[in-house]
Amino acid sequence: MPIVMYLGHEVKEYEKKSAEIIERAIRDGKIRCEKCLEPMTVHSHYPRRIKETGEWLTITVVWCRKCRKWHALLPDFLQPHKHYSGEEIEGVIIDGGTMPVSQIDTEASESTVRRWLLQVGERIKQAVGKLKYHFGGDRRAVSEAAIDAGYCFNELEQVLQMAPAKVKYSGSKLGLGNIWLSTCGVAAYI
Repeated sequence: MPIVMYLGHEVKEYEKKSAEIIERAIRDGKIRCEKCLEPMTVHSHYPRRIKETGEWLTITVVWCRKCRKWHALLPDFLQPHKHYSGEEIEGVIIDGGTMPVSQIDTEASESTVRRWLLQVGERIKQAVGKLKYHFGGDRRAVSEAAIDAGYCFNELEQVLQMAPAKVKYSGSKLGLGNIWLSTCGVAAYI
């Protein structure tokens, strides 16, 4: 299961700053196993390519010695288990609310766009429910009346505005949602 966190705004900044950010977070005990809450250590790295740009980056894998579980530390500008960037997917999701699939400007094929609209749309709905629960769990009210029900992405944006604290993120609302899901210990991602 990946751990999503802010590690830079884009690939160049990620390559410059991610090692330092990860090292500091591990040293401060901020990267913990979601199962046993023990601090994790760096285990290895692997390359990952962003399909629409062709850029490569190195992903860090951390390890829990107690549980013997590995987790990839993903920057929030990537989507877990996707080849395209979070920005590309988010743009498609936003455009999908107002225009037909054939008119959405993306490098992805129409079948991929259709899959994203169904799959990511459903994950956003689930994330909205989980985030409402967690944001309201700290004695903080999440006003259902304040959320204008409608398109799933708009609901996500509204719920993220109700977060209990400001969090640094790359600018992607999908990435911010994934950061909050990681922070809340929810084993699900958008």
